[in-house]
Amino acid sequence: MNTIVKLLIAVIKMPRKIGDIVIRLQEMVSKLATNSYFSTGWVAGILTQAQFTLDVNAYVTAVTNVKNHVAGAVGARNTAWTTIKVDLMLILAMVQEKANANQSNAAAIIGSVGFFVRATRAAVKHVNDAINTEISGTVLLTADAAGHHEWQMSKDMITIITLPSTDTAKTFVNGLNPGDVWYFRNHKVNTKKATYNWSPWVKLLISGGGKTASGGSLPGHAGSLPTA
Repeated sequence: MNTIVKLLIAVIKMPRKIGDIVIRLQEMVSKLATNSYFSTGWVAGILTQAQFTLDVNAYVTAVTNVKNHVAGAVGARNTAWTTIKVDLMLILAMVQEKANANQSNAAAIIGSVGFFVRATRAAVKHVNDAINTEISGTVLLTADAAGHHEWQMSKDMITIITLPSTDTAKTFVNGLNPGDVWYFRNHKVNTKKATYNWSPWVKLLISGGGKTASGGSLPGHAGSLPTA
């Protein structure tokens, strides 16, 4: 089963007029020269910061030569623009990677280089996981299949505590002691009360507040294997 999340996508949106393109490119060079998200000397794929500056300067020179009716300037300008388009795609990939890794600041990261933000919706697979929340001793449990679920927790995977069942693929557990290690698992129960195999145990060190996941979740088990 999938859940839908909103992602912020970087788009270039270059203007149509050549004069405005020149201004935009020069602004990008300036923004990327002193950017808190991209350190000086950044590299985007095979493109270096220094090379991008040189390519923009070459394009600006070619545009100026066209205005001054220099022989062959139009061809040089078109070639320089082709180079710039490749550069922009490489920078776009760098910016998107940084934004994906920091969704809370994604809009600021994208805007910091002169790009624009487009929101999109993407399907993300449910996984079996246990996640510390911002509330001390409170854990969010998730399952890899939608619908009704039963949940269990244990400190040694032998002595088991049964948690309240739910009609969704997630539940919260609170009142746990920070520093303790717990194991959690779940299984799906369909509307006819037919049960499914338990998911693998997920191990989690309980925190005093702050979102951290187990790091050991295994998707594709709960809800996919009916009990014989």
